[in-house]
Amino acid sequence: MSEPPSDRTDVSTKKLAFAIVASLLVFLLTTYLGMIIPFAICVEIIGFKKSRTFGLILLLIIPFLIGLPCAWAVFRGIKQSEGFLDIFRSAGFRFVGRLLRAVSVWVISLLGVICLSKFGPASWPLKWVIFGTFNIPVLITLIRSYRLTEKQWDWCFLTFLILHANVVIALMFSEAWLPDIHFIRGLIFGQTFVLVTLGSCFLYRSFKRQMSIPLFVHYGLGIWASPLVFYAVFTQWVV
Repeated sequence: MSEPPSDRTDVSTKKLAFAIVASLLVFLLTTYLGMIIPFAICVEIIGFKKSRTFGLILLLIIPFLIGLPCAWAVFRGIKQSEGFLDIFRSAGFRFVGRLLRAVSVWVISLLGVICLSKFGPASWPLKWVIFGTFNIPVLITLIRSYRLTEKQWDWCFLTFLILHANVVIALMFSEAWLPDIHFIRGLIFGQTFVLVTLGSCFLYRSFKRQMSIPLFVHYGLGIWASPLVFYAVFTQWVV
């Protein structure tokens, strides 16, 4: 015999309440960890005053980049589950697990920078330690996104942007070459083209549900490659 309508309504109401509470807790937890861990590590490396701008950027980005997607995935997973154990097998919880795994790779890299800067050889410059350590999760992201998308044009374009940024930064750090104002002008026009092209492709992949977490991180790295070069160039000019 089927359950009475009142019992089904009670179960549905309890599941909805549980989904709201669980998604709210996941939003608060992931937002807090996503902001406090990178900010604390940044304060440890460059000090509190220089980290305030970075903290403000985290405050504006992390709730939308990590908190809301995780909360929505948990809410949707609980709503679509049939039983308690099915909640942990749902796509929403698997999504949160993959996202936390991707974040943990970058957190480990940040911890590696701190350990090498504190306990590594004194002859190692901090800029080279940061450059080498953060390229490890970048390489992992490239490999993971390649396995999921193969050699599609946007993957190749994003990889080219990341490699270009690495080459420019490495040349500046080694003092073999310092960009001039003409390079900066070309970089500004190039960044405009990059934002329009990759923005359109990102929206297309999102609507077609072809956006995986490694590819999402890959898009973030490619889009932020040119601004990172801007920052490195201006830092070298000041020095």
